[in-house]
Amino acid sequence: MRSAILHLAFDGLDAREASSEAFTDNEASNALSRGLGYEPNGTTWATRRGNPAPLTAWKLTRKNWEQSRRDDIQLTGVEACLPVLGLDRPQRA
Repeated sequence: MRSAILHLAFDGLDAREASSEAFTDNEASNALSRGLGYEPNGTTWATRRGNPAPLTAWKLTRKNWEQSRRDDIQLTGVEACLPVLGLDRPQRA
């Protein structure tokens, strides 16, 4: 699912980077971020079950996404949605 969202963000909407956060002890989420090419981008805190808990912040650049992007995801209908989102067709460099 996250791969599809990243494909929409980068390929469909021309995002420059994506970010994510996961509780430090959430090994599955942190491993998924790492596997998709995200890099650690600091730490912060959030409240979990009424107690402070550390979060790991992650950042995925377009360059890193392009190196690990899946080739089996196809976008359709994105251009028709751009005006509804207040966006023009992204201009890629």
